[in-house]
Amino acid sequence: MFKEVQIKSDVLLTLIKTSGYDEEDIAKKLQISYERIKEGRLTYSQLKKLADVLKRPLVAFFSDEIPILKSPPDYRLNRDKKINPDVFLAQRRLDYLIKKLKKVGGIETFIPPFPLEISPIQLARQFRNYLNIDLIKNEKPEILLEKYKNIIEEKLNLIIIEHPLKPKITKGREVSDDVRAFSIYAELSGIVLNESDHPSVKLFSLFHEICHLLRRTSGLCSLEYEVEKKFKEELYCNRFAAEFLVPSNDIKEELKKYSIDTYIISEVMDNLSKIYGVSKQVILLRLLYLNYISPHKYNEFKKYLEEKGKEKQFGLRRWDKVFRNRVGNIVIKEAKRFLKENRISFYEALNILNVKAKYAQKFLYE
Repeated sequence: MFKEVQIKSDVLLTLIKTSGYDEEDIAKKLQISYERIKEGRLTYSQLKKLADVLKRPLVAFFSDEIPILKSPPDYRLNRDKKINPDVFLAQRRLDYLIKKLKKVGGIETFIPPFPLEISPIQLARQFRNYLNIDLIKNEKPEILLEKYKNIIEEKLNLIIIEHPLKPKITKGREVSDDVRAFSIYAELSGIVLNESDHPSVKLFSLFHEICHLLRRTSGLCSLEYEVEKKFKEELYCNRFAAEFLVPSNDIKEELKKYSIDTYIISEVMDNLSKIYGVSKQVILLRLLYLNYISPHKYNEFKKYLEEKGKEKQFGLRRWDKVFRNRVGNIVIKEAKRFLKENRISFYEALNILNVKAKYAQKFLYE
């Protein structure tokens, strides 16, 4: 019989909970009884397997302190479903970066002091004035996303990273797969975008989460373009993102070039989505909000877009770009500075970047 390792039950249960699992999930994966999980009685091989499942270092299980992970308010539409483990992993990653950069470099985010009572339209216009940038048009979504990220990171000193937020396996487990992005409001704030989303969707997600931070809140969001009025905060942030990316005054000028009727709305959506770099769903919503189409026509074309299916991923993945987005520009910049100033070792820099060594070296010494 293999010797058991005794782990503090409160530490073990918290590590499991903050990884997106429950005790029953883990008991099935380790093929042991629920009681042994609850009592913290595991063999060393079971503990190693558990650490791999939870993506935790072994040392975490022997800590005297109960790990704390502050989760953002849950704004998902499917709140009855469990949040999938990939989202918890991304939350822990962002939490680690916030604490590490704050501790080593005293880094803080600057959130402009906009009034909380103004409308989302006013906030979008004031935020654009604060950034001191004109509307960027006729750019591919991936280029537009990169430009806006760079501007926002520089102005707000904000961590923006990407992470796979969709569950890889959902069979037999009722988990939500609709998390598109989330934000953490703190002295050093951060946003996580869903890596697998199309750039036009990431773009909307980015400004939706920016709105949460401008309103000094955090949020875990499914980012349905059309939400019920009772979800006031999500509706507010959606309208902010739509106004920032597709300003009402500007789209009205663009629409003067068309005769809006049922025969060319699909053409209007195609053209305007290319002009503003956003999805066709966002353009369709703008047409509804500005009373260019009726709710009936909106629902008709919404169904058309849903039947047409999701936009396909573009081209081959450039892994250097993927890993750079996972790390984030601010994180790379600060890790390079810390290393140059001898505040951290090369090993600590690798832990901060959390990518393969060849990419870490490239990011640190480019």
